[in-house]
Amino acid sequence: MAATKNSLHAAMLAGCGCVTALPAGVVLADTIPERAQISFKYLDYQDSQPGLKRIAVKAPSTLLMVPFAGNWVVEGGVIVDTISGATPLYHSEKSSAAHMKDERTGRDLRLTRYFSQGTLTISKSYSSESDYLSNTQSISGTISTEDKNTTFNLGVGQTDDRIDVPYYGVVNEKKAVTDLIVGVTQILTPIDIVQVNLTKSDGHGFYSDPYKQGELEFGRPRHKAGTAILGRWNHHFVESNTTLRLSYRYYEDSFDVHSHTVGGEWVIPTANDWIITPALRYYTQTAAFFYADPQNAPLPTFNLSNQPYFSQDQRLSAFGGRTMGLKVARKIGKDWLVDVKYEDYEQRSALALSGNGSPGIDTFRARIWQFGLTHFF
Repeated sequence: MAATKNSLHAAMLAGCGCVTALPAGVVLADTIPERAQISFKYLDYQDSQPGLKRIAVKAPSTLLMVPFAGNWVVEGGVIVDTISGATPLYHSEKSSAAHMKDERTGRDLRLTRYFSQGTLTISKSYSSESDYLSNTQSISGTISTEDKNTTFNLGVGQTDDRIDVPYYGVVNEKKAVTDLIVGVTQILTPIDIVQVNLTKSDGHGFYSDPYKQGELEFGRPRHKAGTAILGRWNHHFVESNTTLRLSYRYYEDSFDVHSHTVGGEWVIPTANDWIITPALRYYTQTAAFFYADPQNAPLPTFNLSNQPYFSQDQRLSAFGGRTMGLKVARKIGKDWLVDVKYEDYEQRSALALSGNGSPGIDTFRARIWQFGLTHFF
């Protein structure tokens, strides 16, 4: 279901901490992996509102990473998302729910060349579902100082999407987005690492959701530009052998959405090779300039003669959300790693930073289980 489902994918991954500019934690990418690995993951997602379960997602995935020829690493992954459940026309109207079911298949391939003071990576990914196709290609690199205490990174990516929902008259609509990221990772002390990234995005094309009432008549702007600043700090406590990971992200775009994300993880190794990682994250955003609260359906609160755009999508409203999570991992011998992760997400207008988000939005909750098994060889 086009934009609806892709937004659900994004929300699901954001809720489980998968959507970030770089992998979780602060990573220096100048050391080639010594061993190959294959990982199997299974993600189970369920969201709900008071009295009604909404969307369920089952997502098995496989990732293979193989070093070869001394300085090269190839990675490939496949994920299959099966989506089912009730999706509302308006986020807060239970009576408008309609059943939906679909499947998305995603594939990605990445090739990295390691040098003495840097890396170069080329990647390609493809995602398909019944009414949405997405192709992404990117190139990125890192370069480190001679003492390896400072690493600079630069990357550019291009995503081309095609949307087809013939039932609603949406045929062969396109969207193209270019992303640019630049950043630096700095070792401050033997127990402190910081990282700062700046990301710019610029997109043109079809941003509307054909499954939302009113969007095909008025829709959303066909251009969207965004800027994000991400900072991370890892601190290791020598006496307890634990590591604290803190992060902050600020985002703004031409839809007039401004958001703040603050997160923290505490990595706690225990006896018998167990690692326990509790996590907490808070997110808040302002509403898009063309967002109209569902309480005022079917007409927005502003004058359409002066405002050509209109959406009642709750993802464009003003709200806040908190995520609490716990990950437990254990290394089994030298060749196996097993992990289980659980996260609980709650979204409410009252959790907005101002304490007064968009009215008329029911409390939204989601729970995410993820099971993983990795073999090194």
